[in-house]
Amino acid sequence: YGRRLEGFGEEARRIVGEGLERGLGRDDLAADLERAARAALIERQPFYWEVVAASFVGQGRSFAQMSSYAEAGIERYVIEAVLDERTTNVCRFLHGKTCSVGDALQRFERVERAEQPEDIKQLVPWVRESLDPETGNPLLWVDGGRGRTTVAEVTRSAFGTRDDRGEFRAIASDRALREVGVGFPPFHGLCRSSTLAV
Repeated sequence: YGRRLEGFGEEARRIVGEGLERGLGRDDLAADLERAARAALIERQPFYWEVVAASFVGQGRSFAQMSSYAEAGIERYVIEAVLDERTTNVCRFLHGKTCSVGDALQRFERVERAEQPEDIKQLVPWVRESLDPETGNPLLWVDGGRGRTTVAEVTRSAFGTRDDRGEFRAIASDRALREVGVGFPPFHGLCRSSTLAV
């Protein structure tokens, strides 16, 4: 598990690219990735490949949105979370934040120039959640390559409810979020958040 197979990396990029061109959805892409991985001796459960496929699709969707915003002369966008019973604290915290299209496109350019696939996890890290050992409250954090950056404390979780964002104590500024690579979906596995032009 600790080794990356170059051949599978190339095959995975081909599978996702061709699948997206054919209009395949997350489930079909996940199944194709799982079959290719088994052939390359990487054994993972089907759910793992669903998360991988969803991440590829989410990144592609965000890049397409940012590119469209730039073409239309739109400079800012707002993060829009689905506020239902399944929405994570991560997306509830980020819901409503306004970001720069130019900053997002610069981040995509850095991802495109990345030498190693592992670099992408540091350039556009997922936001994680863990409990603060002192308060017992959930903390939202990222590891963007410079170590762990705590971005917020969940003071009242609304997980399991509809149309309720919850309450948070922001620890990192919007600028700090941008610097560590948090600015467009996906923010975590199977993220459903999107963006809207403002």
